[in-house]
Amino acid sequence: MRHLYYTIRILLRGRGNNIIKLVSLTLGLLIGVLLFSQIAYELNYENFYKEPDNVVLLRNRYIKNNIPDNGYDYTVFYPAAADLWEALPELVESATAGLNFFQPELYIGDKKLEDVAIMYVDTLFFHTLGLEVLKGNPRELGQPGSAFLSASKARELFGDEDPLGKTFSILRNKEITVRGIYQDIPGNTVFPHNIAISMLTLEELGFGRGTWGRNDMYYIFFRLKHPGDVKVMNGQIQKAVEKYKSTRQGSDTTVEYNVIPLPDIHLSMPGSIRLLVILGTLGFSIFFVSIMNYVLAAVASLGHRAKAVGIHKCCGANDARVLEMFLWETALFVFTSALLCLLLMYNFREGIEDLLSVRLPDLFVWQNLWVPGLTVLLLFFVAGVLPGRMFAHIPVTQIFRRYADAKRTWKRGLLFVQFVGVSFIFGMLLTTIWQYHDLTTRHLGFDTERLVTGKYRTEDLQGIEDAIRRQPYVESVVRSSESLLSHYGTTRLLDTKGNFICPLHFQRYSKGFPQAVGMKLVEGNWPSHKGEAVIGRKVVEIMKWEDKALGQRLPVEPGWVGLDSQPTVVGVIEDIRNMGFFLGQTCTAFIYNDQHNFAYNVRLKEPMDENLIRLNTFIKETYPMSTLEFTSYSTIQSMNYKDVYRFRNVVWITSCCILFIVLMGLIGYVNNETVRRSKEIAIRKVNGAAAFSILYLLTIDILKVAVGAVVIGIAFSWYVSGVWLEQFADSKLLLPLWFIALGIGVLLLIILCVVLRAWHIANENPVNSIKNE
Repeated sequence: MRHLYYTIRILLRGRGNNIIKLVSLTLGLLIGVLLFSQIAYELNYENFYKEPDNVVLLRNRYIKNNIPDNGYDYTVFYPAAADLWEALPELVESATAGLNFFQPELYIGDKKLEDVAIMYVDTLFFHTLGLEVLKGNPRELGQPGSAFLSASKARELFGDEDPLGKTFSILRNKEITVRGIYQDIPGNTVFPHNIAISMLTLEELGFGRGTWGRNDMYYIFFRLKHPGDVKVMNGQIQKAVEKYKSTRQGSDTTVEYNVIPLPDIHLSMPGSIRLLVILGTLGFSIFFVSIMNYVLAAVASLGHRAKAVGIHKCCGANDARVLEMFLWETALFVFTSALLCLLLMYNFREGIEDLLSVRLPDLFVWQNLWVPGLTVLLLFFVAGVLPGRMFAHIPVTQIFRRYADAKRTWKRGLLFVQFVGVSFIFGMLLTTIWQYHDLTTRHLGFDTERLVTGKYRTEDLQGIEDAIRRQPYVESVVRSSESLLSHYGTTRLLDTKGNFICPLHFQRYSKGFPQAVGMKLVEGNWPSHKGEAVIGRKVVEIMKWEDKALGQRLPVEPGWVGLDSQPTVVGVIEDIRNMGFFLGQTCTAFIYNDQHNFAYNVRLKEPMDENLIRLNTFIKETYPMSTLEFTSYSTIQSMNYKDVYRFRNVVWITSCCILFIVLMGLIGYVNNETVRRSKEIAIRKVNGAAAFSILYLLTIDILKVAVGAVVIGIAFSWYVSGVWLEQFADSKLLLPLWFIALGIGVLLLIILCVVLRAWHIANENPVNSIKNE
């Protein structure tokens, strides 16, 4: 207790500097714990199922001329579950199919349900995946109109009432009855859902179940009898599939099938490992910089604390006792920082959850608590032992004279690390700001200005279109089969030999659609008859039509695009980036066919935001049973890049925190140096040195450390930025001149900080310093 008493007295004596140290430690610990815990969260995808390594997902990819595609398609044909279970009974315990492509609005009365994630399932879904059913019989999912709710969604919708037998509706026209409750699904899953609706319900809504050749949009899960059977199954599954469907696509293309354990799916996806590495780098940067800042402040205090250490040694304290005292001091700092971190997380939990896109209870489940615990221990040992050993080795003779060891090598080394960290994170900030701006402003192939969209399945499509057109704030209205920024219907483009070339994303549309949404015609004419089509430049390139595209027949199956014969190309347009910029440019075609065009595209007059509210109000009042609701394409575009937006904000906050930490460390260093060298500066001024020369002396001293550190930090950020941008198609790294300019800016900020902090000592009367000698 005596050591604790001495420690508290020491901390109270230097409370000004200690507050700064506490703030920097808290910021570093908070960001470090959040980012490291996020990494642990990402590494634990799909681990909440019972025996998760026994559950596998069927996937496929194309192999053309013996060269496999880079990525896999994780959806296949519906019959694969039952047929492959029957073909491989010695390996498979059970099989099931799931589907989540259709996410309609759900209602209880007139209230639209929020935060809904639907999975369409069969009776074996919960058993195969290993999800606990809390109430109800899963066999009831064999009846159309049945659903199971997750435990939290049931509480949200019905409170303490028994949800079984309660109803809700799909699009206000299909009633669904709750038949059971199942365990909550955490956020770290590739297959999020909180409502499981029977697969047969889709058939009543007009969706076909699919065969081995049509509708490859189902997730097929298998529960294996032993986790080691994954390799065995992959050795047999190709032949098993070939019993039901040919895997040959023409003369040079084969479809390869295999299975992958659920816990391995997330990390196998492009960009997952890249994101984890970048998050780890960011977290380590600010965490390590905050530790180094604490150590720097401790080393800077050696001069005025050496005499106190000497007195303790005169009173019998050995090196171990002195080290123990400093560890007590560090422990109090770390403990207080940890409490402040908890307080900040509690008060700003909504902002943190939105920033990380993770609920804090999911992030800090008991399996992951070792991450913040280990982070706190690492902070304690590094921040405590390094300076503690320096204090412990101060000789007892320092009680009789001034401690002369400035530890300049240590101080410069610690400053060097901090400058590297701040330069790196500022470089990443530059890239993320530019990238988000580029993604949200890049041309999509059509004019998004004042353009809004909404989708509604009804028999009175033309009546609603005419009613919208008559509104004074509407400039134009047209219909298409899907939103322009979505996954269109897809079919296969084939060459003359029947070989698969690539998927074709196609849309049907009504009269005047291309002109109204602002597509740009490059060649030919707009379609005017059913079955005519305009295609993107990418199709012309892939088909190698060059200047002979007009008049060509699109080599697709006519029935798949809703026609009796293949569409005729009458025009070429600029490519539409329907899948955004995460993926490469798709092959797109827009076919004139006024059937099943449920998506409305409306161009409003100014003011756009006000008129969008008026339009949605008009729809709600005129068609009260309708689920039609309009959203601007600019909002859809922003939502598509919400993860990029969140990552940009993470880097923003990390940058602000690390800048504060580094500036506090730099100010402390300059203060220490000016005090230590005050007599030297006074003598220089007596001998004729001007204030400018004093400031130049101190600035050059800092720049000797800063220049090399900034170069390394900026160079590393340039490299990591290139790795980050690999996930975006057609994205280019900023020119090196931008990073050079940023590095110069960081150096100027460092110089400004030094000059402002040293201005007083440089202009002080030298007599005041000399007379204190």
